Amino acid sequence: MRLSRRIALSGAVAAATIAAALFSAAPALASTGELNMYRLYNPYSGEHFYTSSEVERGMLSSVGWVFEGVGWIAPESSRAPVYRLYNSYAGDHHYTMSEAERDALVEVGWSYEGIGWYSDDEQRVPLFRQYNPYAATGTHNYTASRFENDALVEAGWRAEGVAWYAVAEGSGPIASTAAPIMAQTFSTPAAMARCFNASGRTFPAGVYASKGATTIEDFCHILVEEAADEGVSGDVVFAQAMLETGYLSFTGAVRPEMCNFCGLGANSSVPGSGNTFANVREGLRAQVQHLKAYGSREPLVHDLVDPRFSYVTRGCAPTIGDLSGRWAGEGYGEKIASVLERLYQF
Repeated sequence: MRLSRRIALSGAVAAATIAAALFSAAPALASTGELNMYRLYNPYSGEHFYTSSEVERGMLSSVGWVFEGVGWIAPESSRAPVYRLYNSYAGDHHYTMSEAERDALVEVGWSYEGIGWYSDDEQRVPLFRQYNPYAATGTHNYTASRFENDALVEAGWRAEGVAWYAVAEGSGPIASTAAPIMAQTFSTPAAMARCFNASGRTFPAGVYASKGATTIEDFCHILVEEAADEGVSGDVVFAQAMLETGYLSFTGAVRPEMCNFCGLGANSSVPGSGNTFANVREGLRAQVQHLKAYGSREPLVHDLVDPRFSYVTRGCAPTIGDLSGRWAGEGYGEKIASVLERLYQF
């Protein structure tokens, strides 16, 4: 287990190095709009990473970083740049508005990667900076949440004041084709159950009670557990399952008793076609594994149950939009995003 964690960490560090190269090569922005600042977390090193680049976000998600949503909204430009630096020895990033701090870190071996983003000149929303004196990497955290700031300080982190300013706080999950497959689950099983019940469909308890899920709440709990184990967004799993099955009404080729919630191996013109799984958990596990095949190059946590896993080019579709023309036809990602948008209303 320790060896696998070291391998995963070294892979994530390598990905961060490549991401840095992509970031450095990106052209500077000159307009005066606003940017989503994406927040990711490396569970092996403890580092939080922040970027406005969907390319960086998607690549890091594909190698095991956990997407945590939009941390804040930054101005596309201002009079106050935030500098980004990288420590290639520790695999850690640092962000600062201070030219003196930037230059001091470069002096001791950090690589200066340029302007990461800009602080809001109007200073509308403060971003708080905390320092963990006990960590070797991931030593700093930045957040617009005063609650998160206070909780970390209570746990032993040191409050270092305001790092910079945002236009607005982040919006959390993304209900668009840019939503990553590898991400934390924002919705709760209870919210998913409310979304299902609002559809007016009836949960097929007569079929699934003997297969591990007596209620829609049971179904959603299993779904979230399986998604979390593999680092896949449970929100995406739920949205896709509801899209593919018509909110478990199964009006297409797949039948309820097959426990196939994403159309694996199904041919829409052949009733009863598709792969069959022993129970609800196995069916959801197969769906999660197939999504992970598309969204990541990381190894599976559980034994393989997805019979079509090997057919996928690993990591070829980091976002749900990338599933269009791959998992299904054009516009498939937009259809999943539509269900996500509905889910986030609950």
